[in-house]
Amino acid sequence: MEGSCSPAAGGGYRWLGAGEERLDRALVAGLMLDAALGASPWPPDLQAQSRALKIRVQEALLFHLAGRITLDRFRTLIHTLERSFSFYFPLLTSLLPHPDETPAPPPAATQAAHDAFPGSRAVSRDLLAGALGRLQNILPRRPRSKLTGPKLHDFLCRTRGVWFRLRDFQEYFSVDRKTAWEYVQKFLQAGLLVHNQARAAAVRYGLADRFLKVQAGAIHREVAAALADLPSPLASQVADRLIASAGEPFWEEEWRCVLPAAHFPEILQRLTGPASLLEVVCSGDGKNRLLRLQPRWLNPLAKHIE
Repeated sequence: MEGSCSPAAGGGYRWLGAGEERLDRALVAGLMLDAALGASPWPPDLQAQSRALKIRVQEALLFHLAGRITLDRFRTLIHTLERSFSFYFPLLTSLLPHPDETPAPPPAATQAAHDAFPGSRAVSRDLLAGALGRLQNILPRRPRSKLTGPKLHDFLCRTRGVWFRLRDFQEYFSVDRKTAWEYVQKFLQAGLLVHNQARAAAVRYGLADRFLKVQAGAIHREVAAALADLPSPLASQVADRLIASAGEPFWEEEWRCVLPAAHFPEILQRLTGPASLLEVVCSGDGKNRLLRLQPRWLNPLAKHIE
């Protein structure tokens, strides 16, 4: 299948393929149109718009098709996107809202735009719900209690398997610090939570590995070793995002906005080594690869139960 595109949008462009190739182009074109008509804010210049639109289409392909088609079919669709993007993009630029035409998104939408991974994806929800059902004896029995089983389930899913502070627990349930500490200690003793073994203000708590889809403790240790000579907060940030990914594929561009530009290439290089944490699923255009945790970092028990 070959194609050519003149400087004018759509001018002199011919696709010589048929059958499945035409369906691939129709799918890619439809996803580009859907992304262009979305309400999300767009960058002001064309180059940034082009990059943002391509990333959103890649994310849509991943969201809708991951696990439903073979890896070879997925790579074919990514290849189709790369080859046809320069043809479709000029046709769609008139549909992209200008900055002054785009309404400001609500706070929740803004937060979601900065968070690459959905809140509960890393947590084995059914496994956690079953464990909480067996812990009813340590939960408050008062009818109007602020700390209930369903609310605790929601809070722990929202943590995405990463560390949280006692203050986070306290504020979520609107209880005083003493009450929050007492319940966190009960959950530690019951094996629901783990402690990061730090002291004072550095103390953090997290959901036990058996409720997660990845081996969080091992990932924290491996990332700390791989990034030991980089600024100290980076290892924790990277480990948190790997845990929150739940072992599902993600585009490396999703990390560009949350990691320092100066260290971004070095971090990805170390994490994608042969014996490291990540594997490359698909190279895309070579600038935005599709990555995921290598299988040995997944939690086989949680996977089996799910």
